[in-house]
Amino acid sequence: MSSRKGINRIVFYSKEDMATGHSLTKAEKLLDNLNYDQGFTFNDLFEFYNIKLYFDNNLFLTKWDDSDKEKYNQIVEKKWLSLKNKILELNDLNIEKTLEGLEYNYKENFWELINKLSVYKNISHPTFSEILENFSSQINNILLQKNIVQKFNKVIRDFLMSYKKSAEILLSQFEESRNETKLPKYYFPKNLSLEDKEKIINSYIDSDDSNLNYLRLIENSKNSNDLKLSDKTRYRAKKKAKEQNNEIIEKGNTWSIRVQGGLKKDQDEPVIFKNENGILDVTYSEKFLNSIEKQVDLFKVFGFLFNYIDETSLIYFVSKTSELDVLERVMGLKSKNEYEVGEIFRKKEMLSIIQLNLFEHYLKGRNIGIEQIINSYVAHINELLESNNLIFQVRVSGSPELDKIRTLLPDFDFLLKQYKNLSEDGEIDIELLQMSSKPIGFSQIISLNNCKYVYSNHSLILQLKHLFFSDQSHMYYTETFGTKHKNLFDLLIKETVNIDDFSSYQKDVIQNLIKDGYLTINEKNIIEIDKITLIYIIRELHRNELLSYWHYPKFVRDEIDILIKEKKLFIENTLFSKEEVKYLNFYLNQKIYTNGYDLRNKYSHGTNTQSEQKHKNDYFLILKIVILTLLKIEDDIVINKNYC
Repeated sequence: MSSRKGINRIVFYSKEDMATGHSLTKAEKLLDNLNYDQGFTFNDLFEFYNIKLYFDNNLFLTKWDDSDKEKYNQIVEKKWLSLKNKILELNDLNIEKTLEGLEYNYKENFWELINKLSVYKNISHPTFSEILENFSSQINNILLQKNIVQKFNKVIRDFLMSYKKSAEILLSQFEESRNETKLPKYYFPKNLSLEDKEKIINSYIDSDDSNLNYLRLIENSKNSNDLKLSDKTRYRAKKKAKEQNNEIIEKGNTWSIRVQGGLKKDQDEPVIFKNENGILDVTYSEKFLNSIEKQVDLFKVFGFLFNYIDETSLIYFVSKTSELDVLERVMGLKSKNEYEVGEIFRKKEMLSIIQLNLFEHYLKGRNIGIEQIINSYVAHINELLESNNLIFQVRVSGSPELDKIRTLLPDFDFLLKQYKNLSEDGEIDIELLQMSSKPIGFSQIISLNNCKYVYSNHSLILQLKHLFFSDQSHMYYTETFGTKHKNLFDLLIKETVNIDDFSSYQKDVIQNLIKDGYLTINEKNIIEIDKITLIYIIRELHRNELLSYWHYPKFVRDEIDILIKEKKLFIENTLFSKEEVKYLNFYLNQKIYTNGYDLRNKYSHGTNTQSEQKHKNDYFLILKIVILTLLKIEDDIVINKNYC
């Protein structure tokens, strides 16, 4: 059990967790191969606890019958008892050492059980103060636990008064508008007064680390029972925000986007993101990377740590309309042949290259390279395929990058042909593929699965998408809440909204939405969303322009099936989504976009630059495309095994 670390561990996030099937499959393997004679660490027992959380939420693999469920339940209940006993033994003498050895994924569970089992009563105030000093980032987990906060009221209050991130915690809780429908509920010390909170905010305004986004939250904050800021404080935030904004304006027409990253040997969290003074600063834990032993698991870092793909296995780097701000969407002359990009896209691109350079540097210390872990992942994919094998290998050599590119690009094209052959005919026929040297387009590669991607061009869906989610809709602004929220969906989800909060011109739209069943109104004239699953699907369409069907829970897929039958949604069965095809074409050719890298054509026709540094940069870009393709192929195969 001690070898199960990091990404190998099972973690329960929520009942709607998209990875439920994958996690339960791992749980099944763990439970079936359990060695009862070995010792179990805290981390081992917390893994069983997370399996228990799946079971407690009535989440099981569909292939399990009642006897399977009973057998597995008995195992996790026994381990839960062991964990409970261990937790109950915690006190001043052992809690810090236990916390130090706990894996990152289980620290929220740790404090949850300290709270639930009343173990906090065994902890003295001086010891708890030491915990906050030595594990300051745990404050976010601690604030989720009401009883702990109540007991250590003064200690936590004193800590928050000096902690440099306290203002951001307060603003995120009380002022920040986010897209997520479920936000963490923090409990703050009762003796953290409104005056204390304002003092924290003022200290933040004065600090060199104050962030423009948070300053604007302060400037536009609205008094509530939880946070009341004086006009003077808001004015000071406005002045500081204006100063920071002027620094950007003074640079003229050039918009500076700064991204930096690094590795830290003593960092506990796998990754820490900071966005301060216009700089996106990302640091990764070398300690965490060192805990990953197998090369195939090192490759998976690209997916879950570097975010090459999102939670539904869509390529994260694509340019999204939903990520363009108003000015980026409407200002400036744009060619119809350009791949439209904005600030967020550029930051994602810059960070991805930084990640590759950091990872290459890290892997050299382990006497391996990115090429080797790619090859390990290909072997992993071939194990999943069983009777078929993809012939693809990134050559490991000391050759110049120019030579590497010229061998890698044809091999990559052949990989795509092989997968197209497999998905169409059910097998790979090398002799058949050798009949033609003509490259294939990314859009030509079909999926192994039915109903892979879901799209919509239906007028009703487009209308609802605009009304509920567009920042250009006239529906999200009210006199009561101003511009606190970006769209109607966030307004209705996060606030108690009365129909009289809307202006007369808005009420007609609201009444029509009520009449059509998308909203409901109660006896107190409070407006709420009614068809929440449908609206959630539309939100996903707004966010990504599509949905990856099999990565959503069954109740969502059932609603999607109804909409497909009604011809409000349509499906395509391709390996890459339409948006992903656009992104890949932007990188490899000028078939659609004139502002792309054109990597495939440049190196195929000898029109590439002679700069060795540019060759290295381009080689990394091609490796990124290879990595993304392998992640998409593996996801396609796993879906086929689990669902089809």
